[in-house]
Amino acid sequence: MRIAAFGVALAFLWAQEEPVNFGIVLRGHSGVGLGFFGKLQSDLKATNALGKDLKMIPWATTAGANLDFLFAKRILLSGTLQLQHYDASETERGLARPYALHYGGQLGFAAINKNLWLFYPYLGYQVGTYELRYKNYFTEPIYFGTNQELRPLDKRTYSTSLGLAEVGLGVRRWKRGEGITLVWGADLGAVFAPSKGKWSASEGPAPTGVNDAQLSGGYLRFSLGVGYVKPKSESAASPIPAAPQEKPKKERKAKKSDADTAPQPAAPQGEPKKERKSKKAKSEAPQTETKPASEPSGKPSKKAKRKAKDEDDED
Repeated sequence: MRIAAFGVALAFLWAQEEPVNFGIVLRGHSGVGLGFFGKLQSDLKATNALGKDLKMIPWATTAGANLDFLFAKRILLSGTLQLQHYDASETERGLARPYALHYGGQLGFAAINKNLWLFYPYLGYQVGTYELRYKNYFTEPIYFGTNQELRPLDKRTYSTSLGLAEVGLGVRRWKRGEGITLVWGADLGAVFAPSKGKWSASEGPAPTGVNDAQLSGGYLRFSLGVGYVKPKSESAASPIPAAPQEKPKKERKAKKSDADTAPQPAAPQGEPKKERKSKKAKSEAPQTETKPASEPSGKPSKKAKRKAKDEDDED
């Protein structure tokens, strides 16, 4: 059931729209690491070396930089430079501190590219140098192997060329989905050397009587950078520009139909006509009322006739 649920969730995320189609990012990263050094500890625990009390400390701080390219929404190519600076392992006789500086490439596949988030597993391979810095605190000479002697307060570096295979998971967050943008994220990964390396010394002959160099480990890194990203819409194929040409036509039809079917403007137009008819009726009404007033001017009233008759009698 869990596998089925995970498959459904992955299919849902796969079906979502990918907002970023192309991107180029330069970022720096730093974090913590864990290292395993093969049989180096047993070589350094010899009685003529740092002694049986030695315990190799596996923790490291890491730093480096990446140049990332995102193509076709899914493919991620990176060039990487990585430094692992391991903690010093000490006894009263001396000190041993491993280093590793490597550069190489990574190939990733974006499983999730949605809402400005990018999640991808990746594989990589790096070449470079693996070093051991060795110092004598003691009042007597100490050795690395059978032929490398370090006198009191003397220090020396032993190194080898070592390739590292890498596998990891990366998470990125774009601040913007278009143009210049900030990018931050994290990486969780592991490295291991497919083959062993032969030690060489910074002074004198190569050490003998020691095991070949080995290295493996893991890391958690946090990164911050700046880049340029291009959304999917800008890099899409030619059928997309045809869609905006159809939208204005639909809008015009909709506006025309709204203008034809809207009943509101017709109501105010009928009201003035009724008002004009009522005004016209009122203007005609006084004319009919004034006609009786004009009729007495032509025909004398009864009072006027009686008055005229009385005047004739007096005469």
